[in-house]
Amino acid sequence: MRKADNILILIIGILLFIVSYNFDQQANLFFEGGKFAFLDFVLGIATNFGIVIAVMLFIPTIILYKKNKKIIYLLWLAFIISVIAAFVIKLIVLRQRPIEALTYPFTGILNYSFPSMHAMAVFSLLPLLARYLPKQRHFWIVFGLLAVFSRIYFGFHFLSDIVFGAFAGYFIGDYLLKLYEKKKI
Repeated sequence: MRKADNILILIIGILLFIVSYNFDQQANLFFEGGKFAFLDFVLGIATNFGIVIAVMLFIPTIILYKKNKKIIYLLWLAFIISVIAAFVIKLIVLRQRPIEALTYPFTGILNYSFPSMHAMAVFSLLPLLARYLPKQRHFWIVFGLLAVFSRIYFGFHFLSDIVFGAFAGYFIGDYLLKLYEKKKI
């Protein structure tokens, strides 16, 4: 991707974040009003962080094990960096979730909403998975979108949490991919 393309994606991301921030309450109210049993079931699976890690990280690790072990390290690095970045940003912003969430032992960090850790983690992996497992590209994208959509559907995040997390995660993964391809990591 060229530098001009990255700047365009960044501008689009900023604009989408601003627009989404203005629609946070409306998006949450929309999903608060009606639920569907089928969506509850499917998105209930997709929202589980353990399943997200299994589908987006462990399964690709197994698939890539014989093909390219270096990409496995890159996948894990993107995941770890995105999770750490999400923790740090959560500590800085301290935005409360739209609903009362569970209290986690030892830390209240996960109780904060901004940014969505699911979105950052999933979207940090997408550039790498799309490049090195292109036949399953559509699966990774659809599963990732379901995982992040589920966070709004169940009321765990605001729309802007998801948009910011998705763009930040994507840039983390894309940046690491570029460094790898230039043999800088």
